[in-house]
Amino acid sequence: MASTIDPARARVLELLGLPSSDSLRPTAVRVEPLGRVGSVTWSRVELDTADGDTVPCLLLTPQGRHRADVIAVHQHAGDFVTGKSEPAGRAGDPTLAYGATLAAAGARVIVPDLLGFEDRRRAWTDDPAADERLGALFRVANGSSLQAKHTSDIATVTSWMTETNPAGVGPGIIGHSLGGQVALFALAVDTRLTAGVVSCGLGTLASFEAARIRHNPAWFVPGLAAAGDVGLVASAVDRPILVSAGTDDALFPLDGVQHVLDAFRPGVVTAELFTGGHAMPPHVTAAAVRHLVSG
Repeated sequence: MASTIDPARARVLELLGLPSSDSLRPTAVRVEPLGRVGSVTWSRVELDTADGDTVPCLLLTPQGRHRADVIAVHQHAGDFVTGKSEPAGRAGDPTLAYGATLAAAGARVIVPDLLGFEDRRRAWTDDPAADERLGALFRVANGSSLQAKHTSDIATVTSWMTETNPAGVGPGIIGHSLGGQVALFALAVDTRLTAGVVSCGLGTLASFEAARIRHNPAWFVPGLAAAGDVGLVASAVDRPILVSAGTDDALFPLDGVQHVLDAFRPGVVTAELFTGGHAMPPHVTAAAVRHLVSG
């Protein structure tokens, strides 16, 4: 009997204009050893994509048997220089070095640059934020979206991580802010992902519009609001997901967060709401490690 795709997942894929995630595989791979720090071996991995792009990544591999594989996606914060180096603990906010923390806990962790950040800056002008907006608009004009590009790149990373896992098991995924947003969409469309963590990256387009919040342009997927807003994306997730949100986060109004939380399937989501703003407190990081590695 032919398998049927989940209707919510099919609708999200349709809005993104993407094929099935497992069809998005790297066309070429280059791995460069970078040395060892403590018990973790570092490598640079470059994955060429089917659309002619390259996704540069840092790969953190702990000694011994890996307890899990994880994709760690960086935030936005208007910092186009840092990218993958922040979750890897090489730059930026040390409280957001969740990739390095997961590697120390025994996970093999890959940290990609999203388009426009660090090694993938466009340098079309002297304003990387303007470059990001322009690139997103060109994608919309061509019938796609920046979120579709992020999602397809993560699917390519997922393919490589799954293929290089001795048991053929897919990775988990974690991200803060933009990284959490990207993780949410990836979990909605890619059943190979085993679990996810979304830190301060959950909200609705309706709540952003009501508060006139200037979010990153990847949020604005054509047709998403009419199709059910971000609640539709949440309803497509069928893997265990940990969501954290600050009750005073000015970028993600709490009513929008709650609306999306209510859209998840029963038993899928664990919510960690904390008093505070747009941050990843230590107790959330600890919960993320338990969810992705120790659970």
